[in-house]
Amino acid sequence: MLKINALTKSFGEKTVLDRLSFSCDSVGITAVMGASGIGKTTLLNIIAGLDSAYEGEVSSTFKKISYKFQEPRLFDWLSAVENVKLTCDESDADRTARHWLNAVDLSDSLGKYPQELSGGMQQRVALARALAYDGDLLLLDEPFSAVDRETKEKLIDLVREYGKTHAVILVTHDEQEAEALGATLV
Repeated sequence: MLKINALTKSFGEKTVLDRLSFSCDSVGITAVMGASGIGKTTLLNIIAGLDSAYEGEVSSTFKKISYKFQEPRLFDWLSAVENVKLTCDESDADRTARHWLNAVDLSDSLGKYPQELSGGMQQRVALARALAYDGDLLLLDEPFSAVDRETKEKLIDLVREYGKTHAVILVTHDEQEAEALGATLV
C-alpha cells in the first residue's frame, strides 16, 4: 500500500504539487490525470524515491518498484531482448524477456537495436522491460503515447491484466485510457 499525505513540491516559485493526498492499494490501477506541468511525472519520481526534496509524507509497503519512464531510456548498444533481460532474474532472463516482448507484439524484433525501432516500438520495449522486472508497484508515465490505436488497445488489455495482481500507478492525459483500464482517478 502507498499513502501520500499533504505532499507539496515546488521548483523555485512554482508549486507543482500542493498538499496532495491519496492512497493506492496493493492491487489495482490508479490513474493520475491533469494538464501538462502540474507535477504528474514529479509525483512518480517522488514515489520511486528519485526525488526526496518535498514536504509532506510518503509511506509505502512496496518493496520492489518498476518504472516505465515517459521516454524509453533504452541502451543503444543492446538489442531489444538484451534491454529487457537487464531487469530479469538471471536464471530465467531470456525466457522472461522473450515472453514480455511477445506480450507487447515485438517477438519479430528481439535482435533489433533501439535505433532500428520506431518510437512506438521503443516505448513497447521499455514497457516490456518494466513488466519483466515484476515490481509489486508499477509506475507508468504516459506509456501509450507513441503507439497507434490498435496497439494501444492491446497494451491497455495487458496492463489491465497486470493490475489484477499488482499495483499500478499510471500518468495519462487520456481519460478514455483511464476508463478502459478501470482505473481509480487521482
